[in-house]
Amino acid sequence: MNKFAIVATLAVFNLAAGAPAFAATDTIFDHTEAYVQQDIAAKGFNVTGVEGWDELIVATVVDEEGHSSFEFFDPDTIALVRWSS
Repeated sequence: MNKFAIVATLAVFNLAAGAPAFAATDTIFDHTEAYVQQDIAAKGFNVTGVEGWDELIVATVVDEEGHSSFEFFDPDTIALVRWSS
């Protein structure tokens, strides 16, 4: 009976320790981070990260030469935002 109690205790401990990893889902403007990154990548961008920034989504993208830059997207349409002066 002692061996069963030890195994059961370890199993419960392992499940409890792993639960936060399953529960943690990052969202950006009510969309999962993975969805936003996938949607931007489908538009032809090599995306390495996304996050919410003020009222926009900012994506870190890498160009053909390997240079990183930031591109900004509308959170509702996931359309590229171009700045005009």
